[in-house]
Amino acid sequence: MTREPATANTLRLLTALAVPPDDTATASDAVAELRATVYEIRAFLAQADEHDTQAVSSEVLRRWRNALARSHRALEQTDPDEWSRWRLPGTWLDSHLRLRSLIAHEVGKAYWDDRPEVRYAEIDIDRYLWGAR
Repeated sequence: MTREPATANTLRLLTALAVPPDDTATASDAVAELRATVYEIRAFLAQADEHDTQAVSSEVLRRWRNALARSHRALEQTDPDEWSRWRLPGTWLDSHLRLRSLIAHEVGKAYWDDRPEVRYAEIDIDRYLWGAR
């Protein structure tokens, strides 16, 4: 099976958004959970790339969205200063928020279209990240 260029691009961009929290971030439980979640996401995407996987189950996406949302909410509530500092554009938290938004959109589309999986090539990642051009 030959990988579609859109699939390779999507895997690369999703991996880039799943950046681990900065080492100077607080050592809170929320940051530790975020770190674990993004490492899980990055490992999953690396395996998909290695095995030329063309789709991800909507259940996996839902699990990632929920884990990111839970940890983001905990960080915002337990350390609002840290939340404000890292929420700025170009930071690891900004990347997480963009990733969570993108995943939430795909989970919603999969739900309404009654699809158990989402093909990487069909994720319009450029539109989600930079808007319609």
